[in-house]
Amino acid sequence: MRRLLPDHADQFRLRALPRGDGAADRFRVTGATGRIELAATTPGAALTGAHWYLKYTCDAVISWAGSRTGLPRRLPAPRTPVERSATVAHRFALNDTHDGYTAPYADWPRWERLIDVLALHGCNEVLVTAGQEAVYHRLLQDFGYTDDEARAWLPAPSHQPWWLLQNMSGYGGPLSPGLIGRRAALGRRIADRMRELGIAPVLPGYFGTVPDGFTARNPGARTVPQGTWNGLRRPDWLDPRTPVFAEVAAAFYRHQAELFGPADHFKMDLLHEGGTAGDVPVPDAARAVESALHSAHPGATWVILGWQANPRPALLEAIDTDRILIVDGLSDLDTVTDREKDWGGAPYAFGTIPNFGGRTTIGANTDRWTEKFTVWRDRPGSALAGTAYMPEAAERDPAAFELFGELAWRTEKIDREAWFRAYPTFRYGGRDRSAQAAFAALAATAYRLTSTDGRPVDSLFSRRPNIAASVNTAFDPAGFDRAFASLLDVHPSLRDSDAYRHDLTDLARQALADRSRMLLPQLRAAQADRDAARFRVLAALWLKLMRLTDTVSGCHRSFLLGPWLEDAKRLATSPAEAGRLEWTARTLITTWADRTAADDLSNYANRDWQGLMGQLHLPQWQAYLDELTDALVAGRAPKPFDWYPGEEEWTRRTDSLPVRATGDAHRTARRVFDALSTAPYQGTVTVTADPVVFAPGSTGTVTAAFRNLNGLRSTGRIDFALTGLDATATGPAFLDEVAAGGSGAVGWRVTAPSAPLTTPLVEMPYGLSTAYGPRGEDRVTDLRRGAVYLAAPLEPGWHTYTANAAVFGQLDGRFAINGAGQDLWKGTSQFGTAYRAGAWTDGAEVTVRVDAQENTGGWARAGIVVRNGLGTPGSAGFLNLAVTPSNGVVLSYDTNGDGTLDAYRQITGVRAPVLLRLVRSGAGCTGSCSTDGGASWRTVATVAVPGAAAAQDVGIFMSATNGGSGLRGTAGFSGWELR
Repeated sequence: MRRLLPDHADQFRLRALPRGDGAADRFRVTGATGRIELAATTPGAALTGAHWYLKYTCDAVISWAGSRTGLPRRLPAPRTPVERSATVAHRFALNDTHDGYTAPYADWPRWERLIDVLALHGCNEVLVTAGQEAVYHRLLQDFGYTDDEARAWLPAPSHQPWWLLQNMSGYGGPLSPGLIGRRAALGRRIADRMRELGIAPVLPGYFGTVPDGFTARNPGARTVPQGTWNGLRRPDWLDPRTPVFAEVAAAFYRHQAELFGPADHFKMDLLHEGGTAGDVPVPDAARAVESALHSAHPGATWVILGWQANPRPALLEAIDTDRILIVDGLSDLDTVTDREKDWGGAPYAFGTIPNFGGRTTIGANTDRWTEKFTVWRDRPGSALAGTAYMPEAAERDPAAFELFGELAWRTEKIDREAWFRAYPTFRYGGRDRSAQAAFAALAATAYRLTSTDGRPVDSLFSRRPNIAASVNTAFDPAGFDRAFASLLDVHPSLRDSDAYRHDLTDLARQALADRSRMLLPQLRAAQADRDAARFRVLAALWLKLMRLTDTVSGCHRSFLLGPWLEDAKRLATSPAEAGRLEWTARTLITTWADRTAADDLSNYANRDWQGLMGQLHLPQWQAYLDELTDALVAGRAPKPFDWYPGEEEWTRRTDSLPVRATGDAHRTARRVFDALSTAPYQGTVTVTADPVVFAPGSTGTVTAAFRNLNGLRSTGRIDFALTGLDATATGPAFLDEVAAGGSGAVGWRVTAPSAPLTTPLVEMPYGLSTAYGPRGEDRVTDLRRGAVYLAAPLEPGWHTYTANAAVFGQLDGRFAINGAGQDLWKGTSQFGTAYRAGAWTDGAEVTVRVDAQENTGGWARAGIVVRNGLGTPGSAGFLNLAVTPSNGVVLSYDTNGDGTLDAYRQITGVRAPVLLRLVRSGAGCTGSCSTDGGASWRTVATVAVPGAAAAQDVGIFMSATNGGSGLRGTAGFSGWELR
C-alpha cells in the first residue's frame, strides 16, 4: 500500500478475515474519513478490496497501462460498507507466451508492479515462467550433457516461451551462467512475492521435452521426433511410459522446488500446435505425466490450456479430472457453447485471449463476457470454476482487463452499458460527458467485436507491404472515430493524468491504423484500373499517415521501442551478451526468428511503436509504393521484393531510441484529428441489384449506397455516374451531404438485354464513378467496375444459401455460381451453394465436374459440400470436397462437431477441369477426383465427421477465398449426379 499510495497508505487499517475450508476469498471495506477499515481473507484479496474502494469511492484507478491516483488529502469514507466475495475459486492470469511478448527482459521493479496490478484485479493464480531455464540447465547435466551443451540448448529469454511449449530451442543462445543466475533469482523473487500475497504461482510442468542425443546418453530412454514448427526444428519428446521419463520428471520437479520454492499448480500441454504422439498412445502418456507430477507434488493441480482441439478427449478420459483446471482461451467465441459437454465435466476457467503477440490493438469481446459468464457459472451441473485472463502480452487494453477482472467478484450479471458509463469517471478522476460518450462509442465498436474469429485486427502499416493483404475489420471505424473525437474533448481539468495520456495516444494511434484497412482496397482498385495519378495520391496519403503514427506513438511510454531494447541491454552480464539480447528483442517483434520462420511469423507481434514504425515499416512501404507507382507509369509488372535481408539488417542495429515520451499527447492527437477529418478517399460504395439476377429483357433497380467512413466530418456534395448498362436514374444522381459515419443512396432503373441465354450466368458489366470528399475539401473521383447478372433459373428441388453474395444459374445441365468470400476455414465460413435438402444419407454417392474456376485466391474452392443444414450457419456435419487454383483437390472437414472446418486432406497438382466424387458409407465419407473423365480415380481421403445427421444436405458450392480483397469469381459445373 505504501508503494502504490505513498501519501495515503497510513489511512488504511488492515486486518484478516477468517476463511473456513472451501470458503471463498472475500473483502470488506468500511470506515470513516481518513480511516479506512479493510478486512480480507488474503493480502491479495485485501488489495482487490482496496482497488474496488479506489475506483468506486475515490474515482481513482491503478492499471498496467496508465493510472490515476490523484486523491484528496484525507480519504473519503465508503458511502456504504462494501463487501464482495469471489464467486469462483480460480482467477488465473497470463499466457504461456507472456514472458516473451510482454517483457522478456523485465527487471524486478517491472515485475513487482505487474504483480501489484494482478492482485489489485483479483487474480490468485498466475503463470510464472521467468527463470525456468535454470531448472533445465541443472537437469540436463544430471542426464549426460555438459554445461556448454545445456546452455547452448537454452534459447534467449525472448524466445523461451516457445521452448517451454516444445516448439523450438537454442535460438539466441548460448546463455551465460550469469544470465541464467539473474533470471533464476528473478523467478524466485516473483514466486516468493506471489506466495506472500496469497497468489499461487503456476509453474511449468514436465511432459517430456529433451534435446538431441538424449537416448544415446540415457539407456532405456525412447524419444519421438516432433518435426518442425514454423520452420524451426522442435525438440524431441521423451516417451512418458519409460522409467527414464519418471527419473527425469522427478529430477525436474526437485530442481524446480529448490530454485523457486513450493508450488501446487503446474501448467503443461502435451503435443502443442502440431506435436505428434508417434506410436505412443496419448492416454498412456497422459497417465504417466500425471503420475510423475503427483509423485513430486501430491494433490497438485494440472493446468491445461483450452485451445482449438486441446485438451484431447483421450487425455481427459485417462486422468483424474478432479485435479486439473482447463484455462479456456476460447470461452468468448460464438462457436463455443457447452464446455461441460466438450470436456466431460472437467473443471474449467472461463477465459479469453484478447491479445495476440502484444499487438497494439484495442478491442475485446466484452459483450460475450458479460452475456455468457454468469449464465455458464450458474447453470445446473456447471463445471465452471474460475476465470482466466490470458493475453499473449499483458499491459495492453486496460478497460478490457478492468471489466474482466470484475466478473469473478460479482454475483450479478454486469450491466455492460452501465459499466462503460462508470469507467471513465474513475479512469480520469471525475464525471465528464465527453469521456462517457467516448466509452459509449468504444463499447459499441472495439468492445463488441464483429470479426469472425473474435479477435481485434491490427495495423497494416506494421505489416510487410502487400497490396493484396486481407482487409477484414472487427468494428465500424467511423463509430470508433466518435470515441476518438469525444476523448479529445474531455475537459482540460481531467487531461493531466497518465491514464488519459495513455488512452488518447492509443485511440489516436488506432484511428490511424483503421485507415490502413480503409485505404488498401483503394490502392488495390487504383492499381487494377491502371490509374497512376489516383494511386500516387493514395500512396502519399498512406505514407503521411504512417509518419503521423510514428509521431503520435511517441506521446506515451507504452508505445516506444526504446524501453523494450534498453531492458534487454540492462539484463545482460557483458557487452557481447547485451548485443545478442538486443538482437533477439528486435527479432521477436519483426522477423520472429531467421528466414525459415519469417514468412510465417514476420511481424506477428504487430506494434505501432515509435522507432519501429519510422525505422523499419515506413521505409519498406515507401520503397514498395514507389515501385508500384513506377510500374504503373511504365506499364510493366512491379518488381518483387525480398523483405527479409533488410529486416535482418535492422535487427542487428544497436542505436539508442527514446525511453520517455517525445510529444504532447493532446496536441499531437489534435493533429491526427485534423489530418483524418480532411483526408480524401474515406468512403465506400456498395452496389446492389433488385432482383438479385435478371432474366433476359426484364427490368430492375440498381442501387449505389455510399457510406462515409470518415467519422470525424461530413462530406460535401457527392455525384454519381453509372455507365455500361441500359439505365435511367430514378431520382437525382447526387447526394447533397452524408453525415460523419452516415450513409446515402441513389438508384437507376435498368433493362437487361433480351437475347436468349446460352450459358447459365452472364455478366452485365458497369462502371460507377463517385466524386466526393470531406466537407470543405477538394473532391476526388473514385471509379468502381463491377457487374450485375443475367441468370437462367434453377430447376425445382434446388435450394440456395449464400454467405458470400453468390448468384446462381442453371441451363441445359450446366450450373454456374458467382460469388465472393474471404475464407472457408475455422471461424470464417463464406460460401454460396445450390443444394438438395436431406439427400445425403448412408450409401449415397454424388459426382460433379468442375468445368472452370476463376483464380481469386490460391485457396478458392469449387466442388461438393455437405452439412446437416446448409441453410443454417454453424450447423454440424460440415464437409466439402473442392478443387483449388493452387492447392489441388482438398477434402476439408469438421473434426469436433462445432460446425467449423478445422482439418483437411489433399492431392496437389490438380486444377479444374476435374471430376469430383463423394461417397458416404457408415460413419465415413470418401472423396476422390478424376482428371480423365472418370476412367481412373484418385482417392483424396476417407474421413468421419462428428455430429453428422442421418440425412444431410448436399450440393455444389464455391468460395472466392479472396483474403478480404473483395474479388468475385465464377465456378462452372456440369454432370451433377446423385444416387
